[in-house]
Amino acid sequence: MDKAELNKIMDLYKSHLQVKKMLTPNSISLYLNSINMFVNFCDRFHKKLAISEKWLIENLGVREIEAFIQHQMTEHNWKRSTMVTCISCIKVFYQFLSESENVKNPIQHFKFPRDFNEIGKQGIEISKINKLFEFSFDKSLKGHQQRLLLEFIYGLGMSLVKIIRIRSAVPELDDWQVRLYFKDSKFRDVPFSPVSIKVLKSYLKLIDNIEGCQSFWVDENGKNLTSAQLQNILNKYFLQHKLPAINANELRDLSVQHFSGEGADIRSIQALRHVKQLRRLQSLKDASFDDLQKKFKQKHLRNLESKID
Repeated sequence: MDKAELNKIMDLYKSHLQVKKMLTPNSISLYLNSINMFVNFCDRFHKKLAISEKWLIENLGVREIEAFIQHQMTEHNWKRSTMVTCISCIKVFYQFLSESENVKNPIQHFKFPRDFNEIGKQGIEISKINKLFEFSFDKSLKGHQQRLLLEFIYGLGMSLVKIIRIRSAVPELDDWQVRLYFKDSKFRDVPFSPVSIKVLKSYLKLIDNIEGCQSFWVDENGKNLTSAQLQNILNKYFLQHKLPAINANELRDLSVQHFSGEGADIRSIQALRHVKQLRRLQSLKDASFDDLQKKFKQKHLRNLESKID
């Protein structure tokens, strides 16, 4: 990339961090150094990355970011926490460019892959989670909510961010489908087992009898629950059945791993998690899929060498 053009952009970006973000000098230095490291990496390895020698900043995307991650963690022994901070700084830089320079943000939806060793660290067996669907549940308001959370998170792969936005539900669709309405007026049809539909119908009757209730997730007084409160309800459900408390995102990841282990193909898992790119599932894949992906990358025309050094 042209050095003069880059310096001009970096000066504007530095002013943005000082005036708009009001960051401290040390933080500004961290943000700028992260960009410089990434740019220098792309300059040094542009041939192996199959990008033009006179590349533009908008030419860099997810593939270059992933190569940068691999290089820094493999060759420089960066810890994952350090890499996450660096990538966050680079994402802020691209956000600045898209807003001020009208440059497309190629890494807008990039998420740093979770460490496989961090996923499923509780070691909960699939049989124990499946048993939770078989147990009779507490018929209280919270008991219904615990059982529904298990269905939404583990059975449907939904995040708490999405779940907390459910406004209402209609369980009378054909083929055991439930229509969920969200706070943005959008809706989504999801599969529910016959048993879970009974739980949902029973829950809807309970909240209909709460005076002043105008939401889906409420307490006994009709007050809206927060995502943190839903997480606490989930934790108590697991503890009641002598299982360790579990983060909702980890439970989602376990569902992907468990379904994969039972024979679900990668496209089915992709549909479960509602992700468009397989890259989003790379930290959840099993070893056989990982080996296949490595072989593909080694043979791909744009990856003439499997490792950048």
